[in-house]
Amino acid sequence: MQNKHKERKFFDEWTELKEYDVFTQYGYNTIIRDFQKLIGNRLLKGCRAIDLGCGTGAFARRLFGNSEAELFGIDISEKAIQLANRNEEKINFSVGDIENLQFEDNFFDLVVFSGVLHHFPNEEKCLDEGYRVLKKGGCMLSYDPNKINPFMWLYRDPSSPFFSKIGKTDNERLLYAQDIYEVMKRVGYTHVDTHCISGVAFKTLESQVGKILLPIYNIIEQFMGILPLSKKYGSFLICYGEK
Repeated sequence: MQNKHKERKFFDEWTELKEYDVFTQYGYNTIIRDFQKLIGNRLLKGCRAIDLGCGTGAFARRLFGNSEAELFGIDISEKAIQLANRNEEKINFSVGDIENLQFEDNFFDLVVFSGVLHHFPNEEKCLDEGYRVLKKGGCMLSYDPNKINPFMWLYRDPSSPFFSKIGKTDNERLLYAQDIYEVMKRVGYTHVDTHCISGVAFKTLESQVGKILLPIYNIIEQFMGILPLSKKYGSFLICYGEK
């Protein structure tokens, strides 16, 4: 079970120091380009979309852009939501628990898990809640660190000799594509697709090791983005499913 108190405390404290906005614009664009191929017409006027684990809204603002859909964002951190609401008026940001959403069944056309599934020891409850609030014909999208990417393993995996807890919560872990695929199928999602992408450049990393590796990582990331290998070994795992 996720330690929600520690998770909330970590992101409240982080947000007091600076906005939790970790990717460069190039990094955000890489994820969003991939998402836009899959979203279809689910951000048009009359639709509803939500970003789960929205933090300060950095990703939601970029993904939703000028959409005329009814837009929402949920995060466990009150401080992050306060900042999100100061920066954006057209998205309805609020504090909430994505394992227990306060929305009725079949409410959204698009559900996005914004780099948040890897913060849960078991992602099935989150995915089940996402499925519950999704309309028939709607879709779910997520992005999370890929377990078999070498740099993600070096920086984020506790078994790595370069691992540091700085800038990470106790709940974090890396994800395998096959594991998420199986959970999504078990929950009931259809047309499930899991693939990886590269080119997700970071703006900053907190640990000393991260700061040393970051320039090398960002250069390799941009190069890897054009190679077929990135579909399996890319830094971020993209998951898609429909209801």
